[in-house]
Amino acid sequence: MRVLADNNGDGRGEEFYLDITVVPTRPDDGTARGVVVHAMQVTDVASARQPAEAQATAFEQHYQPALDVVMALQRNLLPARLPVLPGLGIAAYYLVAEREQGAGGDWFDAVPLGDGRVGLVVGDVVGSGPRASAVMGQLRAVLMELLLQGSELPEVLARLDRFVTRVPGAAASTVCLAVLDPADGRLDYASCGHPPPLVLAARGQARYLPVGGGGPLGVTATTAPVPVQSVWLQAGDMVLLYTDGLVERPDRPLQQGMDQLRVVVEDLRTCDTQPTIAAAATDRVCELTAERMTRDGHTDDVTLLAVGWTGTRPQQFHADLPAFPGALATLRPRLDDWLNALGGSNEDTLAIQLAVLEAVSNVLEHAYRDDTGSVRVEGLLDRAGRACMTITDTGRWTHPSPHPGNRGRGFALIRGSMDIVEIDSTETGTTVLMDRELSRRPTVGLDRPSPPGTAASGEAGFRVEIIDYSPPHMAVHGPIDLSTAAELNQHLRETSRGGLLPLTVDLTSVSHLASAGVQLLHLLAEQMAADGHRLWLIAPTGTASHQVLTLTALNQLADVVEALPTTARSSPR
Repeated sequence: MRVLADNNGDGRGEEFYLDITVVPTRPDDGTARGVVVHAMQVTDVASARQPAEAQATAFEQHYQPALDVVMALQRNLLPARLPVLPGLGIAAYYLVAEREQGAGGDWFDAVPLGDGRVGLVVGDVVGSGPRASAVMGQLRAVLMELLLQGSELPEVLARLDRFVTRVPGAAASTVCLAVLDPADGRLDYASCGHPPPLVLAARGQARYLPVGGGGPLGVTATTAPVPVQSVWLQAGDMVLLYTDGLVERPDRPLQQGMDQLRVVVEDLRTCDTQPTIAAAATDRVCELTAERMTRDGHTDDVTLLAVGWTGTRPQQFHADLPAFPGALATLRPRLDDWLNALGGSNEDTLAIQLAVLEAVSNVLEHAYRDDTGSVRVEGLLDRAGRACMTITDTGRWTHPSPHPGNRGRGFALIRGSMDIVEIDSTETGTTVLMDRELSRRPTVGLDRPSPPGTAASGEAGFRVEIIDYSPPHMAVHGPIDLSTAAELNQHLRETSRGGLLPLTVDLTSVSHLASAGVQLLHLLAEQMAADGHRLWLIAPTGTASHQVLTLTALNQLADVVEALPTTARSSPR
């Protein structure tokens, strides 16, 4: 059992695992008069066992091909991404039922409405298996379209109710629908036969919101609109929407499950130090709530959607840098901290880092011939959830060569990393505008999204480590950009004897791979290929280097692998 305990009385929870045995004590007459409890701390063992247990659970849940098909259908019908919006933290968690039918009709959604507000949905279709999943997909698509049209909640629910009556198998579906405005914390909500939302206050108290008399969809003959109610959240409050699979069990009253849920989430807020699970508060609440509420098993799907309101907007990014390569080392950690604070996925963070640092590198290389200028980098998260970056200089760019050879990949990297890229170049300087919509991955089944800031595993400083000389094998750590490209080039040439020897380069710990580094690797791969050798690049999926190698098609010249191939291994020296 995972336990959180306030050992020091300071309100911060310490996490550990216990094996607990309870044995009744029986005096001479055989009557149980008490119990003996024996608890042994097994934190180290449990932590070491978790990866194996997770894999075993995955195999158990997917042991039948039919179940694989159902789960694949469920994943494709549920949202693949959740928006990242100013002033809000959003997380979702879906856990399949413990039965052979697999996924069912639960769904969740978080829909940006374009004006800064977000629509929040948790629903449940009666039944299980592929049919329930298919009905769920139809209801989710229709509800999303109604929200995006800008209709008011009563109209949205009335039209959804009419739609349900025309879809076989959709009758008696339940839904809880809410709209949250991060400008003032106003939450408008309505429930159609669904459990009430739970609000967890910043100080730890939890309360259920009152819901009106709206019944399940498609079964009531009344034409009266579903009652919509409003509350104003306080800064730090969190709203939890969920399906009845979280609180309902065949062997206990529903109210008992509701009471247990309220107590569980209150305990989670007071003990907020969880070192082995997700870092964001909404992710922690979703994951631990599902874990604790399903310890005794669950016969229905479990779905949670948690939304926290911070009451503040994220700070804008601003940096004025001198135009010399060493400025990149100053910019990189500041940009990394700001992007991680926004809460986007690792993929988003890596892409924006790459684009911004590449754009700044272009300024340093092309805008100022005498290295006496400056460059300004600005960024903000707009209300639609887009990271908007602006790079400005006052120099005069040199015109690119029509035959760049192995150069000219910088803007290709930028455009491949961002959704929108605009360049405005005049006699007084150049401005590069770049946008990328931020998102986060929900937890569906056994998939757990990586916490922000973990994808780039490189160290802050640049260094090259020679692992072996026969055959040559080297590992690169930190950033590869204008300021470090010359040093890397020297190591590459020396280790490969000018490209005459096969070479393996481990890029796992590279925190940033700029076009200057891509150029070096392209030249080396081409030269080695001409000499009959092959360049091996180790770049695991999810790292900064893997994304760049794919964008620049370097994987067509070199062998890009997840780990060092067995045939290339040798004893380190």
